[in-house]
Amino acid sequence: MAVQVGNVGRMREPGAGELNRRIKLRLRSDLPEGEYDLASVFTEEKHRWARIAPVGTATYVAGLQVDAKVTHRVTLYFLDGLSECHEVVHGAKVYRIQRIADINGSHRFTVLDVELLGLLQAGGGLYG
Repeated sequence: MAVQVGNVGRMREPGAGELNRRIKLRLRSDLPEGEYDLASVFTEEKHRWARIAPVGTATYVAGLQVDAKVTHRVTLYFLDGLSECHEVVHGAKVYRIQRIADINGSHRFTVLDVELLGLLQAGGGLYG
């Protein structure tokens, strides 16, 4: 479950050239397919420049204690309307959004705490 945080106090905003990874944000919906299967449908794809950094050990362990495993932090220019139903794709890696925050409440940058789900398979899914 993603937690919308209104203001992350005194986080350092990214400097020039730090948003150097091209990511895709997409809304994931799982729809029934047949009797027992689900088909993932991806909509609202947005391409953005971002910074992706692994989190420290303390952040990772704290996330495990509240069942919100966070492996990386993604920073991008401010983008409203994101939720835990969105995924971040960078190259072949797919991340699930766990938390969303507006850095310093300035509406200049959004920071996403995400969990690395795995690598994309042929057809765009994680499970083949």
